[in-house]
Amino acid sequence: MALVVFSLWRFNPDDPSGKNIYKIGIVVRGETYRPGVDGFRKKMRELGYEEERNVDYDVQFIEKREDLAPVIRRMLADGVDLLHTYSTPATIEAYAETKAVPIVFGSMGDPLASKTVRSLQSSGTNVTGVNSLSSPLAAKRLEFLIEAAPQVKRVAFPFTPDDIPGRASYDAALAAAEKLGVEIIPYYISKERTAKDTALAIRRPDVDGMVISSDSAVWANLGVYVAQALAQKLPFAVFDKDMVARGGLLGYGPDYFVTGGQSAVLADKILKGQRPTDLPIEVPQKLLLVINLRTARLIGISLPEDLLERADLLIE
Repeated sequence: MALVVFSLWRFNPDDPSGKNIYKIGIVVRGETYRPGVDGFRKKMRELGYEEERNVDYDVQFIEKREDLAPVIRRMLADGVDLLHTYSTPATIEAYAETKAVPIVFGSMGDPLASKTVRSLQSSGTNVTGVNSLSSPLAAKRLEFLIEAAPQVKRVAFPFTPDDIPGRASYDAALAAAEKLGVEIIPYYISKERTAKDTALAIRRPDVDGMVISSDSAVWANLGVYVAQALAQKLPFAVFDKDMVARGGLLGYGPDYFVTGGQSAVLADKILKGQRPTDLPIEVPQKLLLVINLRTARLIGISLPEDLLERADLLIE
């Protein structure tokens, strides 16, 4: 059965051009995605969407997973024309709440495994967006970590067992660890042990390095993980430029400002009449290797010159 998407809009009587005012709800789990929201809004302006003239945004940054559904339900009750989501849980919750309002995700770990889309070539649902490639990139981040600090042999990997991208990135890291000759030590987040408590449990001598998983519960509490890694002097790999700027040693992942712009192009197509069901899932247009030199000094490691030369960005 073909999916029918109804586009809602409000008429602005003060605008003589008679243009629509679109309402877009932006649901974000974790501060790390803030550059994506900035990129989305900037590209939307370039595409002709100006706030208070033809578009209104309702932007909500949310830490706890259980707070996602109530926010999304409130946005739907307010009559949003489109939901823009960041993180797998936010997208899954949005899809659970509506099969009619278009959903464009700016980052999602595994759209197929989440069952929010049926195909990467054409989504087959009211959901489309940009795949963050978080699972396969977990292996690459581990490789960069070992290259940066060859002495690392036992690597902490915090994640929630039932989190889809968190589990997938753990599996990818396990496979890479076997080839690299290192051991992955899982640190499980649960109702009994919060993401913050899990961070504080990561200590020497149990481990001598850490890789941040693709679990948004970890990302939402990134500051605690950074502080613990610095306190324990653990070489650690994170995901993106923003995480490295916040204290991560090195990161390899999408430039969220760029993927936010990609998401805006998809949103524009939908608002102009294309159906999300017909749009392919995109991959990030730009991946960055970013290194924080100050963090390297704080934890007392000297980084190989070859790795520094290959970095896209060095943060002092």
